[in-house]
Amino acid sequence: MNGQSVRLAELELKARADAVKRVAELFQKPEHLEKIDVIRARFVNQKTATEAQLKVALYSQLDGSKVGLDKLDSALGESQTCKSRLYELAAALDNLEGLPNRLRELKNISKKYSQLAAAMENMSYLVKVPEAMEQARTYIEQENLLDGHKIIQELEGIRDELMADAIWEKRSEKNQFKPEGRPKCWKKLLFSSIAQSIRDKVFGSALDSDTDKNKLVRHNEAIRQHTLADLKIAKNICPTYFPPDYGIFDRFVEMYHNAIAAHVEALVVEGLTDAQIVQLLGWINAYHTEEFMKEPALDIDFSRLTLQYPINLLPEQQLDSLRQQYIAKTVERLCTWLTNSLTKDLTDWRRQVAPELDGSSYYFTGLPVLVMTPLNEMIGKGNLLNFLGSSVRESFLIRCVDQMKFFVGEYDNKLKQYHTAYLQDRSQFRFYIEYILANANNAMVIAESFMSVMMQELAEDTQLKGRLQSQINQLKSQFGIVTEHCRLSAEETVMMDMHSVLKNVMTPQWLLPDDITASCFSGTLADYDETLRHVRPNVYQQLVDRIAERLLIEYIKVLLTRRCIFRSDVERRHAGEKILHDMQALKGYFEEKMNVKAEVITAYNALAAIAQFFLTTDTSMLTLDIAVSLCYVTCKLFFVQLDCRAVYFGL
Repeated sequence: MNGQSVRLAELELKARADAVKRVAELFQKPEHLEKIDVIRARFVNQKTATEAQLKVALYSQLDGSKVGLDKLDSALGESQTCKSRLYELAAALDNLEGLPNRLRELKNISKKYSQLAAAMENMSYLVKVPEAMEQARTYIEQENLLDGHKIIQELEGIRDELMADAIWEKRSEKNQFKPEGRPKCWKKLLFSSIAQSIRDKVFGSALDSDTDKNKLVRHNEAIRQHTLADLKIAKNICPTYFPPDYGIFDRFVEMYHNAIAAHVEALVVEGLTDAQIVQLLGWINAYHTEEFMKEPALDIDFSRLTLQYPINLLPEQQLDSLRQQYIAKTVERLCTWLTNSLTKDLTDWRRQVAPELDGSSYYFTGLPVLVMTPLNEMIGKGNLLNFLGSSVRESFLIRCVDQMKFFVGEYDNKLKQYHTAYLQDRSQFRFYIEYILANANNAMVIAESFMSVMMQELAEDTQLKGRLQSQINQLKSQFGIVTEHCRLSAEETVMMDMHSVLKNVMTPQWLLPDDITASCFSGTLADYDETLRHVRPNVYQQLVDRIAERLLIEYIKVLLTRRCIFRSDVERRHAGEKILHDMQALKGYFEEKMNVKAEVITAYNALAAIAQFFLTTDTSMLTLDIAVSLCYVTCKLFFVQLDCRAVYFGL
């Protein structure tokens, strides 16, 4: 049994199995046998339909095969025909060998005749063309574009009548003759000439030997004026004389933009100084403003133009490079300026002349003006930063705040060094406290001025203001620390001289009738008060309050720690009187002259309590008075120290 028979047997078995399965599905119940005739008829119909479909498919395939065989037979016949014709063509071509050589002379004669005939036909017009062309070129070079365009239009008319490019192309196909320089491309030549004239005008504005630092500004302004003047002509006059499809105004804008961009690119390639970078960035920033290309009368729409260069004249990457270069150099110059300003002011602190007084009678030096001068030139409406654009402005302001934070640190260090040098040799600094007070004023003035300038600059830029607000506040706090350090230095200076007076208290000399300790207290305070009043009120008030507090503590410390042997009750009572006298002198001056706060004035009553046990006349109560007074004074001193926020007993 071969494979095909096996396959048929398998199919028959499968068919029988499917039939059994189908019959089982149809006759699941006895009552289904009643429908056996209906089911048999249905299967017979299905079988008949299937056989019909198979027959139709078979006949269709047979018809297709027949058609294919007919086409193959037809193709074979056509191939035989083509083969025979190719043989005939090859035989005919063999007979034409050498014909081109025999006809070459005739071809040359015909070509020459056609050229001469065309020249004779148009001779009268050809004679006039060179003269008209030369006249048109002269007008264009003289920027007399209207007359030049008129002549060109006339030539175009001649061309259309006699020598149109299309006609000559057609003729050249027939007689192989084309006049030299055809097609003329007048439109292209016109725009090329205008573009070259514009380029020469733009680049020509920079052709001089002047070495003035504002040379670039002058050149750029000349370019701006030429551009606006020509664009207004192109906007209002040229459309009358040029066909609408020329789009003459847009073409003028494109030509000027490309020429200006090429000029700017050439400047960058040649290299720019710091000043020229500023001038160029400002000019580029103003390019798309109402003063230039956004002139309302021009109504330029850059979106419909075909530009060879970026809309901002330079690629954004190159612009960013110029901006960063400018910012880096500007910040570097600012750093140098601030350092030099501080160094110059530092030399003034050692002068043998007191600092000047301002209109409010406060000490000052030139440092605030020196510090704020470059910032005022850069920051503010109408100033350099706004001229250079928002990108430069934002970057500079951020770095400016950082630079000022560095400066205030250097400023504080220089003041500390100045104070250290003063403590080492006070004789070398005649007006030390005056300059310390001047610097306290300076720190507040610089902080207030810088805050004012920055807040005005950031008033309309809430986003940048939010980024810088905390840093600006921190900077203000740092200047406040400088002011506080100056106040502490002034306080220490006053106390150094007050300590010299305190050395006399509770000594034998202090008990002498001609002792002038109280007068020394008042005199020293009066001398210093005359100087201290030249510092700003808030610093002055803190300063005198602290001096009064410290002097009270130091005086009580002397009374409690310095041992003085009294030879009699009279001397003891005299010591009590001296304490009261000193207390009244100090208390009176602080209260009446310096307006020290009330709680400090009240604390001076502790001296009266101490004086009472020196003044007692009952010797039997002396021990108790001493114990009670010492207890009272110790407690009072504790509260004074607590209230004054400092403990000086360890000094």
